[in-house]
Amino acid sequence: MKTARYAALNAQIAVLDPGGKVDVPQWPRDIAVRLVSTDTCILVGCLIDADGETEFALGRMSEVDAGDRLAFQGKLKTPTRRIALESVDGRLILDAPVSQEETMVRIWTNHESEPDKVVVGFE
Repeated sequence: MKTARYAALNAQIAVLDPGGKVDVPQWPRDIAVRLVSTDTCILVGCLIDADGETEFALGRMSEVDAGDRLAFQGKLKTPTRRIALESVDGRLILDAPVSQEETMVRIWTNHESEPDKVVVGFE
């Protein structure tokens, strides 16, 4: 498992295959949501950067501590067999190799709207 702390621009982080074609989901402006997704990108809301850093973790399901609220469960296309957490301006936060071109992903957060802890597990 890898971890990092980062003050996320626009209070969002993207989970994606950094080498693949990405269809970025639209974040609704007038509805409070924790995340939005397409089959190639998951945008996860996190702590506003002015309020501090969010703690991120990325690892295989067997490695991560999933003690918080499950926010997402689904498949993500990973054609280059990598999964990454990136800032919305393209800065790499964490990444890892995956074994398939489609990867099961689960995401846990510790708050409904502005979590300061986001855990991403994959199989």
